Amino acid sequence: MEAAGQVSSAFNIGVFKEPRGFIKILEFVLSIFAFATTTSHDTSTTFTVLNCDSDNKTHKYVYEYGYPYDLESVCKDVCGKQVCFLSGSKSSAEFYVFVGVIVFLYCLGALVLYIFFDDFYRRNTRVIIADFVISIVLTLLWIIGSSAWASGVSDVKMYTDPVDGGLFTKERIPECAADTKACTVDSLGNFASLNVSLIFGFLNFLVWVGNLWFLYKETPWFKVQAKPPTEPGTVSDNDPQKV
Repeated sequence: MEAAGQVSSAFNIGVFKEPRGFIKILEFVLSIFAFATTTSHDTSTTFTVLNCDSDNKTHKYVYEYGYPYDLESVCKDVCGKQVCFLSGSKSSAEFYVFVGVIVFLYCLGALVLYIFFDDFYRRNTRVIIADFVISIVLTLLWIIGSSAWASGVSDVKMYTDPVDGGLFTKERIPECAADTKACTVDSLGNFASLNVSLIFGFLNFLVWVGNLWFLYKETPWFKVQAKPPTEPGTVSDNDPQKV
């Protein structure tokens, strides 16, 4: 009970008036939007094939896909042959979501530290430096993950297009290669959510870059540089030789 009372008395909501406090809330929210818009996305590509095996009929095929975009495993029996997408973006999608989740958890932990243990944070130099160094790592992860996912989204768009993705070829669907009018793309996937996820990814990176400056100001490295120089001939109050 005594420990709970100490934690309660240390509760400091005023930290949200400081940059490191309210920016951490912003980072917390943005990280959720980043991975949520990626994992919640699903769509489909639809195309028709005329005269499969000379049956003079129109056959419609719907390829449904979503996170983690392991497109090579998305297959359909097209004209009696198993046809799958040629490539996907599973690794880049999962890494991007991993970064978002890790940042979400770190922001949650940092907010608890700021709110309930602010005095401990301010007095402990190692904790301040650790917070700054970890933030540098997470900032780098955001730009790496967002760049990789941007390339991944481009691949998803290309390989889910039957024409650009290589489905309408002799090796995949011979009927489409023999007669270009035999195969028609009815609809392509809707990637608005993925475009938004990319915006949130790079926005997260920019916010974290800005946050580094405010965290750096809390470190002893900045405080040493900001300390005014001692004028020649004067004696510091902390000088042991001062009488």
